[in-house]
Amino acid sequence: MPDVETAPLTSIRDLEDRVLQLETMLAGLDDKQSDLRSEVRMEITSLRNEIKALAKAMETSNSQINGKLDRLFGARSVVTALITLMTSIAGTGLVHLVVSIGK
Repeated sequence: MPDVETAPLTSIRDLEDRVLQLETMLAGLDDKQSDLRSEVRMEITSLRNEIKALAKAMETSNSQINGKLDRLFGARSVVTALITLMTSIAGTGLVHLVVSIGK
């Protein structure tokens, strides 16, 4: 399970680091380098969109996993209740049988 979450988080962190580097570079550029400034801005926008897409995919994946876990725990509760009920019925029957034989 940690491997599933680690890969997208690592990708998001790498992209955020790249955005920070580009923003730092952009701050250092003069107005004379307008072509480079616009190219860097476009790359920053692209990276931020990719970060948002990865975060949304991770959120969707987490909600699917949580849904499956909820169903699993629900089924486990039902099975546990059935086992408890059957054990109770069997125990009551055994006690009744012992009391009946003892008379």
